[in-house]
Amino acid sequence: MVSPTGKSSTACCAGMAAETVHAARVAMLAHSYYLRDPRVRREAEALAGQGFEVHVICLTEPPDAHGEREPRHAIVNGVQIHRVGITRRRGGTLRYVYEYLLLGILGALILTRLHLRAKLDVVHVHNMPDMLVLAAVVPRLGGSRVILDVHDPMPELYMTWDRPKATFLVRLLRLQERISHAVAHRIISVNDSMRENLRAKGVADTKILIVNNFPDERLFPVSEPTTSWPRSRDRLVMLYCGTVTEHYDLGLAVRAIARLAGEIPLKLRILGDGNRLNEVLSLAAELSVPDAVEHIGSVPIDRVRDEMRKADIGISCHRAGIFGDLYFSTKIVEYMTQGLPVLSPRTYTIEKYLPDEAVFYFEPGSDAALVESLRFMWQNPDEVVKRIARARQLLARLSWQAEKTKFLAFYSDLVKSAA
Repeated sequence: MVSPTGKSSTACCAGMAAETVHAARVAMLAHSYYLRDPRVRREAEALAGQGFEVHVICLTEPPDAHGEREPRHAIVNGVQIHRVGITRRRGGTLRYVYEYLLLGILGALILTRLHLRAKLDVVHVHNMPDMLVLAAVVPRLGGSRVILDVHDPMPELYMTWDRPKATFLVRLLRLQERISHAVAHRIISVNDSMRENLRAKGVADTKILIVNNFPDERLFPVSEPTTSWPRSRDRLVMLYCGTVTEHYDLGLAVRAIARLAGEIPLKLRILGDGNRLNEVLSLAAELSVPDAVEHIGSVPIDRVRDEMRKADIGISCHRAGIFGDLYFSTKIVEYMTQGLPVLSPRTYTIEKYLPDEAVFYFEPGSDAALVESLRFMWQNPDEVVKRIARARQLLARLSWQAEKTKFLAFYSDLVKSAA
């Protein structure tokens, strides 16, 4: 193994008595709440655990129920957190532009200060937006290597919005994407379909690293094998984890519950928030099933598995299309680790990773197809147990631990090139 200094482990140990070894310095910038962002946190803590000096610049969560605010600076598991005074708010395009610009400016100031204090070896920027890489201009000019970590493809995401002037906006997003790709020395993304997407946009394959968005076994240890299903014939609990936006059609689940009323005792629990949540709750009231939908809200990531263990089914309701076909839900694999059978739309990337015998697929956007899948599961519990067992066999290659080794080796090589 090569250390963050670029020396072999043996060389580092031999030289410790003679000199103080300088830990490689990494700064990350993300438009997210760090403690609630699994991907950013996994990567940052992996580097800190390897001996890197890691700084993360991120947003500040709103005050809690007691009016307490997060500290501007904190250290968690060896990662130094720098929170800027920005809270994420869902809204129109102008609100997003305001947040992105302000984070870019404040992030650039903090990155510059960190770099002037002692050279940053790597600046690792998480999208959205891609243009946050411009905040790394001073460190880049000073010899830092710049990484753009593409969680979501911005043009494709916005192409799914049915809004005025969307075509003009998409053109701008494609332009900023090209500029950002050029500024970054390397690009990391989340699955093999995104590699295809980046190649099609002219990014050289040698510039791309795929770090699959798989769950961390420490937070989602694999549960004991399931021998029976469901937990009770008196109630069948579907769990949805994630944001409730236009890209995730939870109305499908509500309509399925209404159509199966009196046949299957279904309940939907929603773990998360989003700008379409009220629409989902209103639809449940309109279809006379308000008591069958429970909104839990957001919880810390280390409590998510406890909620999963109370459910019978894990469901994803992502839409198909230019964005949905590139999408792979980490939550689907998290459901699998906790012994939940998965209901998922049959979309391009999900199908690429998960075979039919491990998942219950349904036609994207079809509540009738979802109804038939639920009816089949309810009537065939032995088949459900069989698919849970098959899904369990896949988990060894669907974990962050497998990706972590690749990620750290990549960073070791990158730091040596920046030295």
